[in-house]
Amino acid sequence: MNVKQYDMVEFSVGDAPSDAEFWQGEERVRAESFLKAEGEYVVRFMPHRVGEWRYRIGKNEGSVVCAPAEGVHGRVRAKGTHFGYEDGTPFYPFGTTCYAWTSQTDALVEETLETLKRAPFNKIRMCIFPKHMPYNHNEPPYFPFEKDEKGEWDMEKPDFRYWDRLDRCLLALREMNIEADIILFHPYDRWGFPKLGMGKNLQYLKYAVARLSAYRNVWWSLANEYEMVTALSLDDWDTIGSFIAEKDAYHHLIGVHDWVCPFPKKDWLTHASIQSGEVRRVAAWKKEYGIPVIIDEFGYEGDLPFGWGNLSAFEFINRAWSIAAVGGYATHGETFHREDEVLWWAKGGKLYGKAPERFAYLRSVIEEVGALEPVSALPADPNGNDGNDWVRKLVERFSAREQWQVELCFAEFYGRNEGHRILYLGRQCACYFELALPEKGEYRVEVIDIWEMTRRTAFEATRGKVRVELPAKEGIALLVTRLSGENL
Repeated sequence: MNVKQYDMVEFSVGDAPSDAEFWQGEERVRAESFLKAEGEYVVRFMPHRVGEWRYRIGKNEGSVVCAPAEGVHGRVRAKGTHFGYEDGTPFYPFGTTCYAWTSQTDALVEETLETLKRAPFNKIRMCIFPKHMPYNHNEPPYFPFEKDEKGEWDMEKPDFRYWDRLDRCLLALREMNIEADIILFHPYDRWGFPKLGMGKNLQYLKYAVARLSAYRNVWWSLANEYEMVTALSLDDWDTIGSFIAEKDAYHHLIGVHDWVCPFPKKDWLTHASIQSGEVRRVAAWKKEYGIPVIIDEFGYEGDLPFGWGNLSAFEFINRAWSIAAVGGYATHGETFHREDEVLWWAKGGKLYGKAPERFAYLRSVIEEVGALEPVSALPADPNGNDGNDWVRKLVERFSAREQWQVELCFAEFYGRNEGHRILYLGRQCACYFELALPEKGEYRVEVIDIWEMTRRTAFEATRGKVRVELPAKEGIALLVTRLSGENL
């Protein structure tokens, strides 16, 4: 049997569960079987190394040969405060939110996939359970599980129609190189899924992990707004996170989306998934967590009568640039009112906003520039003297909390790496900006208009202190590129 690297191969194990072990040298992967159809258990395996893999399934042994897959980079991993594929290729998440798209009609699911083919997104936030809230009033065609004779959800009876459909959706996303950020629990419900009890929760998770973890493009999001799932405590979430980390042989990324309070650091938490419009806090969160920070919800482009769903396109992209400039990652969402209740953020379909093309432009800039880290900002000497050592000495006398407040107060949307510096000015309308570049070297300075998606070269090659003329409008960024000399 042959399979491409990071693709999935499936083995039928008959009418009784039988787990499997795959090995290549010292590398071993254990996989649990799951019920795929009535009377049919299967095991799935994703080989991550090229060559022959031996396996043992029950009493049966055999081998599968893994061949290289051109253009496939592997699973996404957290690396410091950024992401990268297993082969070292950087991954910059530019995701979108489409919570219940797999719980819609076949026609709408296909329309969503067609839209994604033309969209700039490489990650999508999506739920397993259906949603009930404004613009989410329809019954799904299928549920993940069937009910027992008492009318209660039976985790031993998966609805194969639901899971087969989800498989097709995940495969389609994989073909488009889109990561599926799968939300396992959420509070917006009228069917009882948030209150299953921990026993049924773990049964459900065992099935989901066994069935879905062999997809290379899967991420686990334990919850959307975890605090709102009131049946679960912080200890319960820790149990769930540890359970997923233990059961998932492929060690996919794990995050927890919040309502108000970012989820605390845990050994199994691979990245912070935060809901907040306070984009000035991104640099502080990066420092606090020491892992990648994704602002998965900072408001959506739209016109709904809810504070979370009526950002202008400019304000949406302004926040996205503010996040990206300091090395955070922003997630898209769109919420324009429609009488048919087919909103992208909820059900997918079509995109109508002006933000996606500008989100694509931001993605192109970040992929060109590379991973950024925030530049610490302190207030300048009010007398205009060179340097701000006196300010630093003053701040050093403050308590840790006061220092944090200073950082937050004077936070700017400035980021850098060895070869580039981005200074995003946000809502400021400056007519010029004074840059202090290294004296040894040459540096190109460009002015970016984030709305018009234009780049103007202010200096082809310069050094030291320079004055950059600006158009005195909102949404302007400076991009400095090192041509030679000292790092930025």
